Amino acid sequence: MIFGILVVLGAAVATFFVFNTGQMTAEKTKLVNTADAVAYSAGVMHARALNFDAYTNRAMMANEASIAQMVSISSWLQYAQGHVKGVKPLACYTQYSIPVALATVEYIPLCYALSYPAGAAVVGYANNAFNSVGNIGSLVLDRADVAKRQLKLMQNTMFLGFTMARTDLMRSVADANYQNDGRVAVDGMPLKDDWNLFEGSRPFIAYRSGNARTRMKEAIVTSANRDDFVRERAWDSKSPWPCSIPIGEARRTGKTELKNFTSWQANDSANFKVRSLGFFSCKTNKTYGLGSGSRQASANTAWRYNGVPDFYELSDAALAYSPNSTNASKRGDPRVQFAVRLTRDKGQTRTTGNKVDIKPTGQLDVFDGDPARGILAAVSTSEVFFDHQHSDGATELGSLFNPYWQVHLVGNSAASVAAARALQGATP
Repeated sequence: MIFGILVVLGAAVATFFVFNTGQMTAEKTKLVNTADAVAYSAGVMHARALNFDAYTNRAMMANEASIAQMVSISSWLQYAQGHVKGVKPLACYTQYSIPVALATVEYIPLCYALSYPAGAAVVGYANNAFNSVGNIGSLVLDRADVAKRQLKLMQNTMFLGFTMARTDLMRSVADANYQNDGRVAVDGMPLKDDWNLFEGSRPFIAYRSGNARTRMKEAIVTSANRDDFVRERAWDSKSPWPCSIPIGEARRTGKTELKNFTSWQANDSANFKVRSLGFFSCKTNKTYGLGSGSRQASANTAWRYNGVPDFYELSDAALAYSPNSTNASKRGDPRVQFAVRLTRDKGQTRTTGNKVDIKPTGQLDVFDGDPARGILAAVSTSEVFFDHQHSDGATELGSLFNPYWQVHLVGNSAASVAAARALQGATP
């Protein structure tokens, strides 16, 4: 009986020990998984915020491109209206016209088209619709300006309310993981927060205004110039022989430019020159003006334009990172790391000394699983990175003009772990 009692006592001790160890392991695992969920959710918010800025920046660029197109069309229609009048001295409506006689082959079809009443009427109707009072072009500019203001407001709202919304999200994710299972705490101060303190100083993104809008201006110009009509509207047509006998030269020029940060300027013009051999070289005998047009959109013109919009872009510290950087420590895309600590009081754990009803006493209470300061803690780190590989193998640089920001979990840094230990009063 004595031996049997000792065996039963040993079995009871082992049972309590195994139970408590299993429960503590399960508690710790659940806390770690919850910390991962919280950190990942915060990382998803970071990635979505960066992609949101990229989408809204691109939307503002699209509105700017539409402004460039409207200004270009307005100038071109004014020029076309003048061209209708300018072709008359060339007698284009006859088979003996100057362009035909001088074999300016490329120009002849246009000359004929603008000489006949039907072609002239179409140009006139289009010009009146586009450039008269309350015209289509200025209406489009007004709508584009409203859209840009709304997009900037959305960016500002997101930026100003982001940290509070992130805190609420982390709290919600933690509570959802412990629904009907007690309380869990999320530290109010993250162990690492590159979103607000990138490299320990300023936020990861920065508001760009004034002369800091250069990147937006360059992106706008590049986008608008993808339309060949905006970039350059030029051609020429010339007689196929030297000027030892009279030749004709039809020349058309036109382009649209973004001046400084404040105005779009479009100019179009054309002329026809009759030239012959002079004493040393070809000389111009006659010049026919074939129309001109211009349109400016700025704050002080009928076509109101309030300039390149303010926007959000990566901070200067983040932009210093590049795959081609000469600084080895900044070689690669900038990344946003976020480390957070979750804690759970030992009284919330389902061990024999806490939330379960059966509690060993005396010699059976051999399990001492008290964590430092009576709490369990877990640390997790998420990382947002820029990842977009072209099919040709080229890699884009991280910025807020392309929405290719993604998130994953990474290992905790030594600094984050040390900070968490210090908070708990634990030693390595």
